[in-house]
Amino acid sequence: MNGSAFVHQGCVYSSDDEFLRMAVPFIDEGLRREEPVLVTTTPVNLGLVRTALGRHARNVDYAESASFGRRPPQRVAAFTGYRHRHPGAARVRILAEPVWAGRSARQVEAWECMDSALNAVLAGTGIHMVCPYDARTLEPEIVGNALRTHPHMVDGTDVAASPGYTEPVAFVRDRAAPLAARPDDAVTVPFTGDLARMRHTVVLETALLGLSGERLMIFAAAVGEMLTGVPGAGGRRPSVALWGRPGEVVCDVDLPATASLDPFIGLHPPTLDPRPGDGIWLARQICDHLDVRSGPSGTTVRLHTPTLRDTDTDTDTDTCGGAGA
Repeated sequence: MNGSAFVHQGCVYSSDDEFLRMAVPFIDEGLRREEPVLVTTTPVNLGLVRTALGRHARNVDYAESASFGRRPPQRVAAFTGYRHRHPGAARVRILAEPVWAGRSARQVEAWECMDSALNAVLAGTGIHMVCPYDARTLEPEIVGNALRTHPHMVDGTDVAASPGYTEPVAFVRDRAAPLAARPDDAVTVPFTGDLARMRHTVVLETALLGLSGERLMIFAAAVGEMLTGVPGAGGRRPSVALWGRPGEVVCDVDLPATASLDPFIGLHPPTLDPRPGDGIWLARQICDHLDVRSGPSGTTVRLHTPTLRDTDTDTDTDTCGGAGA
């Protein structure tokens, strides 16, 4: 096994015993190899793991899935953050079970797209991840899509290639819904190259639509970064369209055809060295959801940001995007 490869496995289980038949050997092998091990799952499963590990339980890190990255971009940042906390380890192990209960169809789409995106976003990180799926409580469609988002599936200690695995871009293109048409009253502003003027315009327009405070300024900065910080944004002028909906501001950033984006851009947290996607990472952190759609005429990044509540209290609604218009 390549020490820097990202290993992404799913596990569908139907009983506590089936969960432990996978989890305990996975954790034990990591401890024997002196690899950092993180278990993030439900409170019940955390208790099962601690009891099964006995005295070795103290050598494992734990987190409840409900609070370990409540939105997809935060979840990705939590995974990469755990890896960065162990720079000397050749590999780290993460048992990562999402919480699906109570999510809307849009939120399920967002998390499934994120799960698929991990295959691209975490490539080369040296993370070995297993994602458990509880067939007792999950909709069959969610369980079925686990076969599409994980290259391999685990049953106890047996590992087999997933017969339904789909490459991330193809999965997101198939899974992501088309963008709804803009309303007639949307305000469209062309970007002439004057970033300060564009930010000022975004601040004024979004304030009229109900955005306020620190979020207003961060949102304007994120829009500006997308206009100037994405690859291939030259040629035909980009533009911004803004409109309001109950409880939120919606913004389309239209980029020319030469600016076709990776649908997963912005899922990596920024580093000290600026790189394309830093502005989209910022936008993902403050927006309820963010969609990327690329087609022959260019790329549209659509952002939804709340006006009446803080996204930190919201459940997971950001989407990974999509490659097709």
